[in-house]
Amino acid sequence: MYRLNLLRRAIALCFFYHALQTRGVRFFPTIQEENDSPAKDFVHGPAKQILKSLKSNSTEVITSGQGSSLWDDPYFVAHLTHSGGPNDNYYGLHATMDVYGHELKHGQLSSTTFWINHAGDGKKSSYNAIQVGWHINPDRYGDSHPHFYTRWTRDNYDATGCYNMDCPGYTRVDGAVIAPGDAIHPVSNVPDGPRQCITLRVLKDKKSGDWWVYYGFNKSPTGVGYFPRSLFSYLAEKADGMQFGAFVQAKKALPTPPMGSGALPNGGKGRAASFTDIRFIDQDGNSSPIKEDLPMFVTDRKCHAITHIDHAACYYGGPGGCMR
Repeated sequence: MYRLNLLRRAIALCFFYHALQTRGVRFFPTIQEENDSPAKDFVHGPAKQILKSLKSNSTEVITSGQGSSLWDDPYFVAHLTHSGGPNDNYYGLHATMDVYGHELKHGQLSSTTFWINHAGDGKKSSYNAIQVGWHINPDRYGDSHPHFYTRWTRDNYDATGCYNMDCPGYTRVDGAVIAPGDAIHPVSNVPDGPRQCITLRVLKDKKSGDWWVYYGFNKSPTGVGYFPRSLFSYLAEKADGMQFGAFVQAKKALPTPPMGSGALPNGGKGRAASFTDIRFIDQDGNSSPIKEDLPMFVTDRKCHAITHIDHAACYYGGPGGCMR
């Protein structure tokens, strides 16, 4: 059983890379596993072989209207569930996160997000995913404000899926307080000032099977839209993996932008960005705080970091300025 759990960690890492790989680059940076355990050696063995295989089969896609060859690989921090096993059934995720503003240039991107996914039958073309969060993306919006955003696919972004409401998919409900692509304001001030927070909840409605998105700014979230069940193949039934974290990316001639607040966590002290009230949601819509730590992966701890989960909360971020 222990060996099986280690295998699931390795597989989960690969599925997580599927989600980030489709940002429009060949994405396979060096992995640093934060948990000091036998799983570390296991993940750095079989997982590397699987990632090597995924890399050889990766495809080039377009990012923000630019050729992906112009962009460097993303840097990321994340917690992720076990994934791909017969008992890996997930129906929703909830968390509150701070929102920050930074002056980014065109060719820089900073994102804090949820990933809800299903690996399908193991073929890349069967990968299903939903992404919900906030990001600063001057190439997309023409400004340096944080924006609420969504993204989806049912075939690893091959022929389906898009950001926000760029294609039929995400359905905004009447009276929604926000739409994908809308700017979020005000934002948290660093180093002083109040934290401005959004609470996001993504859950599968038991009756309709649709994936609902809830959003709240400094208050409890309300339903703002949904992804119809009919959009998906495997996610039509359930998710088999979930992740939450952040990533930054820049064109090759530019340094990476700040992640989160722009501060490293330093064990949870200071002004690092945070995820709080992190909860799983079950098939009946009931939520429960995440009490145990989850596998944690960081691209480069000198640039960005994330803390262990403690009392359903963790801290993350970094100043950026990294270049390969």
